[in-house]
Amino acid sequence: MNATLLQLHHREAFEQTVTRALTAGAGAGILHLATARLGLPVPLAWLVPAAVVLGCARGDKWDRVLLGGLGLLLTALPYALGMAPGWTVAFSAGAAGALLVRSRLSDRGENGQVAEARPTLFHFGLGAALCAGLTLGGVEVARIFSARLADLATPALLGAGVTGGILGLFVGLSAVASHLALSADPVEARVEALLPQLAGDFHALTERALNLYRQCGQSLALLPREPAREELARTLGRMTRDAAELASEWAGVEAQLEERAQAELQAEREDLERSARASTDAVARRQLELAAASLGEEVERLGELKQRRERILARLRTEVALLERARVALLSLRSGQAQLKAAELSALARRFRALSSVQWEEGQAMDAVAAQATVATSPMIQGVSGHSMPVEAVQSEADGGPAATSLTEQPRARET
Repeated sequence: MNATLLQLHHREAFEQTVTRALTAGAGAGILHLATARLGLPVPLAWLVPAAVVLGCARGDKWDRVLLGGLGLLLTALPYALGMAPGWTVAFSAGAAGALLVRSRLSDRGENGQVAEARPTLFHFGLGAALCAGLTLGGVEVARIFSARLADLATPALLGAGVTGGILGLFVGLSAVASHLALSADPVEARVEALLPQLAGDFHALTERALNLYRQCGQSLALLPREPAREELARTLGRMTRDAAELASEWAGVEAQLEERAQAELQAEREDLERSARASTDAVARRQLELAAASLGEEVERLGELKQRRERILARLRTEVALLERARVALLSLRSGQAQLKAAELSALARRFRALSSVQWEEGQAMDAVAAQATVATSPMIQGVSGHSMPVEAVQSEADGGPAATSLTEQPRARET
């Protein structure tokens, strides 16, 4: 667990952030020297965090503009509140730390990530706290270095750049909050939680869907950020989650569909029929005949469930085939010009959204027809034996359970 928590995600991105922060801090130090020479000194403890946010802002054009504006505004706001110097620096740096986490989240798009760990609200708070503490420490270290450089008669321009760079380094190190103990992709986490509950074909197909989802995520991460990319990411996530939920809903029926379970019900039915024929009391014989008829109905329903299970497996195989097609199509987009990539990505997103919708509508229509046929052909049973309840519950769960309803929206067959 400790190794997992301390794992540094996207190490290259963190190193790039620290390098940018160091450069932005050096520039802020030189700007601080210029404002002091002009007689309008600006606090270095504000200039550096604001410059780091501006230099490390990522995402599309509007994300960078928004992050830059917030970086200037939120880091300057504490200086207008009249707090003690230490608290002022801490709150200003805390705002910068939270914005650095947001910058990392905007890098690939919050809705465009597939099978990637991502920061949460906890990481925003952690980034703010780390940046506040590191900046307070960095201010003291920068002050000591500035005094030592002055003693060595270091040129003012060089000393200002070094002092600002040191403080920028401390601010940039707080970006580690967006690279530690990240939250897993919600679709990936949900499928991994459902996998232990599955068995047989359901487990194999769901595991295959998860692997394809991860491979699609690796290919998407190499493509430019486009609206079509986020749309395709949402489509892939919905397809994978729906397939896992459908498999989970029907996996609970597996025990009831075993040949042994059906054979046991048939044996109990034959036993009740023999008892009815051997009974000399008319009322007892009638009760036994009703119980045998009820078990006969449950045997027929088990056969219907087997047919529906085959349809569900066919739908799962179709979803997996669509994910396989998406994986291959994304591999072909890794080369080529950026404009061609964007155009092909947009067309790919529209095509897979249409294919997924058609598959969902066909499955819904087939389930509706099957449910109507079942209602039309199933006789109404007035008495139910003690053995019919488990299968009745399974039928209700399979036809109207929460996951099945959300995936197929089939009408429930109500018996009276």
